[in-house]
Amino acid sequence: MDVIFSSKPIVTDLSHTLAPGMPYFPGTEPPVFARPFTVASHGFAEQRITLLTHCGTHMDAPAHLFAAGATLEQLGLSHFIGPAAVLDLTRSPGPLVGSDELRPFRSLLSGKDFVLLRTGWSSRWGNDDYFRAFPVLAEAAALWLADFHFKGIGVDAVSFDRIDSTALPIHRFFLSRNIVLIENLTNLESLPADEFLFCCLPLKLAEGDGAPVRAVALSGRAYEKK
Repeated sequence: MDVIFSSKPIVTDLSHTLAPGMPYFPGTEPPVFARPFTVASHGFAEQRITLLTHCGTHMDAPAHLFAAGATLEQLGLSHFIGPAAVLDLTRSPGPLVGSDELRPFRSLLSGKDFVLLRTGWSSRWGNDDYFRAFPVLAEAAALWLADFHFKGIGVDAVSFDRIDSTALPIHRFFLSRNIVLIENLTNLESLPADEFLFCCLPLKLAEGDGAPVRAVALSGRAYEKK
């Protein structure tokens, strides 16, 4: 199925910038940026970047937690593009989002390949409290979302599980169903509730358990071509 825009689409960037000093998951290795070649000294510029596959705005593949799980290249390009909806959870009363808070959005989710959870946490990017008490889905809420058979679920926070979790139940629940997870999204407040195309293409990395993505939304008047 092709999505054809009847006019020039609005492109919204949903990705944090990879840059020196950027946040990284506690307990892992920080990204390293260097400039071994510069125009002034060498006549051309090149950067050296060393970073883990789950750094910045990135995608988790099933292989992230399962030895026999699908890697990114096994899922195929079509798994990373599709119609999406964004759920405004900024008024959630606590750090645990229950299924009752999701049910009012049921009509938005029909026919969507992706759902993006807007918690408002991306406004804390760069601050220490970005990693503290961010909202996560209750297991019942994850079960409710799984009934829609999404390709992927995204969130504007650092993780789908609590920062101190070692069991990672929400990660395991979705990844075991080949539902990719996109973390550290931003700018979700700029999106319409639905009627947009979500694109989150990961690096073409062999045996990719995850990879940084340039996540964007394309919105505007569109129609589908069978």
